[in-house]
Amino acid sequence: MTIYNINGIPEEVELKNITAKEGFYVVQEQLDNFIYRGGEKVSEIESMCFELRTLLAIKIFGSAQEYYRIVEHPIYYFVAQAGIDADVRISKKEFEEFVLQYPDKETLYKMLYFFDIDNVIGTLQNCMVETKFAVGEFYKQLNINSFSVIENRFINEDGIQYSSGGVVANITSLVNRIFICLYSMLDFITKIAHEVEALQTDFTSYPKLKSKETVLGYAKKTTFHEMKNTLFERTDTRKMIEFLRNEIIHNASIDSLPKVYQRVEANKIVEKFILLPDFSNGIIETYINRKRFYTVDTKLNEILPDIINDYFTRLSFTLQQINKYCNSDNKA
Repeated sequence: MTIYNINGIPEEVELKNITAKEGFYVVQEQLDNFIYRGGEKVSEIESMCFELRTLLAIKIFGSAQEYYRIVEHPIYYFVAQAGIDADVRISKKEFEEFVLQYPDKETLYKMLYFFDIDNVIGTLQNCMVETKFAVGEFYKQLNINSFSVIENRFINEDGIQYSSGGVVANITSLVNRIFICLYSMLDFITKIAHEVEALQTDFTSYPKLKSKETVLGYAKKTTFHEMKNTLFERTDTRKMIEFLRNEIIHNASIDSLPKVYQRVEANKIVEKFILLPDFSNGIIETYINRKRFYTVDTKLNEILPDIINDYFTRLSFTLQQINKYCNSDNKA
């Protein structure tokens, strides 16, 4: 079985020996599922999201039993997905007419509101799964490609050289995708926290989500602001994620010229890496107009596993705390 290593050099390992291998590595299973340290937390986070849905259903519908009774109603799928999913093909006008004509308005408004929140939670989950896949694919591409214009042809038989342009475009897009997703999840977990804290209780009309315009900056107004071990704690890692995402969004890249470096020894690639500029306590080192200084040799592929493991651990704990808040005065 092929192991994708942190240094960009793949390795063939017998299946029986994989668990004995130390350090970070990525294994690709069937259906393009990647296994690596930190990735196992995805199932734990999915469970937290399922629990949150149940707790919200109890708050909105009065009990879990009432919620399950309602979702057995023939209009359940329509109400859950219309205006959200392409599987339900309906115009805005048709949906408005349905809402106006439906007799049990209070139940309908509760269902619409619940599934609006459900959609936010689902988007967070989708973003998390996308991140997990993109990280695995990043290490796969770093390992299986030489990033040379001509395969196995090097400028020098020893030393460090880099590739840029089209040959690194695919892996650069994966890096961009990872940091955009990580930042987006910060926005979505803030939306969820805001909505849970300001949960609507008046269903005489179809309520708007309180968190509709909420982004990460709102977190300071929530109960969870700077809570230890959550994503709301502004750690050095989170500050770095924020900076890198902003660079990608506003300047199209985390580097002025995206590159993959290769260390060559005796005409053989022994290491591949992507460099990040110097950060101090999560803040990029800047001087007037210059903000890309390289003295520390921070290799993205070396620090990314700890970033992802820490992020998913904090996301799981954050959801635990939101669930605890949501459950504080619930009675099923």
